Amino acid sequence: MPTTFFTWWLVLATHLVGPGNYSAQPTSPEGTQHRLPPGVISHTTWQAQAPLGHAADAMRRNKKAGESLQFHDLTVTVLRVATDSSGQTPVDQALLRLEADGQRHERLVRETEAYNWNGRHLAVVAIYGPGELGAGLVALEVATLSSLPASIANATTAGGADRRLRIPHVITHVTLHHTGDARVLRPDEDPGQRLRNLQAWGARERNWWDVPYHFLLDLEGDVYEGRDWRFMGETNTTYDPSGHFLISMIGNYDQQEPSAQQLAAIADLMAWALRVNNLPVDRIGGHYHYAQTGCPGVHLRRYLEDGTLRRMVSERLTRAAGG
Repeated sequence: MPTTFFTWWLVLATHLVGPGNYSAQPTSPEGTQHRLPPGVISHTTWQAQAPLGHAADAMRRNKKAGESLQFHDLTVTVLRVATDSSGQTPVDQALLRLEADGQRHERLVRETEAYNWNGRHLAVVAIYGPGELGAGLVALEVATLSSLPASIANATTAGGADRRLRIPHVITHVTLHHTGDARVLRPDEDPGQRLRNLQAWGARERNWWDVPYHFLLDLEGDVYEGRDWRFMGETNTTYDPSGHFLISMIGNYDQQEPSAQQLAAIADLMAWALRVNNLPVDRIGGHYHYAQTGCPGVHLRRYLEDGTLRRMVSERLTRAAGG
C-alpha cells in the first residue's frame, strides 16, 4: 500500500521544496512558491535528465490555418500552411501575419525558423503534416526579446528541447489527463521507465523541455513530480494549457479501469492543488472539456461526469478546514 499524502497534507500543506536541478532562470513566476505535496516522488528520482529550457515572458500554442495567437499587444495569425503544386501535401512552411502597434507584417516561414519583429522573438517550432500527431497544426512560440538569453534572442532557428521556453503561469484550473499509451501500465512495470520514455519522446519528437504534465500517478496511487507546476504544460491539441494544473494517470484509461486507491490519490492531489491555489471545486475538469479529445479515457471520464471526483475533493477540503 502506498502512503496516501492527504493525511500528511493536513499537517504539512505549506511544505516547501527547492526548485530542482534547473538552469538559471531569467524570469520566475511572480509571488509563487514551489510547493509539493509531501510524499510525492521527486523528479530527480526518476528523470533521465534534468528539465531543459529557459524561463521567459512567452507563450506557446498550436494553431491551425485561420487561427490566431494573442500575446500582449501582438497578434500572430496562421494565414495558411503552404502546400506542394498538387495543393495537398504540406511543405513545412506557413504564411504568418504579425500585428502590433498599428503595424502589420506577413512572412512565409519555414518549420524550425525563428526571427525577431517589433521587440518580439517568434519561433515556428514545428508544422505537423499528414500522419503526424497534431496533423495540420503549427506549433508557435513567441517571447519578448528582453526576457530571453542572447543565445535565443539572436537565433534564426527554433532549436530543440534545450532552447524551449518555460512559461510562467497562474493556476486557474485543475485538469485530469491520461498519458494514453498504446498499452496499459502493468503491475510488473516500472512507472519511472514510462516517465523516462515520455520525457525522451517529448524532447525528441515535440521539442518539449520536460514531460508535459505537472504530476503523474501510477497503479498504486503513488504520485510522481513532473514539470514544475509554476510553468505551463504542453498539449498535442489546440487548447491553451496555461493556467491548468495538469494531473495525468500513467497508462490508457480507455482500456484500463482506475482502482479505488487511484481515485483517492487523484482526489487528494486535486484537493491540494485547489487549496494551494485558492480555487473552488468547480475548477476541476478533464482534458476533454477544453479540446476535441477523449482524454482522460472513458473509464476516468465517468468519475468526472457523475460528480464522484468533485464530491471526494469537497469532502477532503471540508475535513482540512475542520468542517
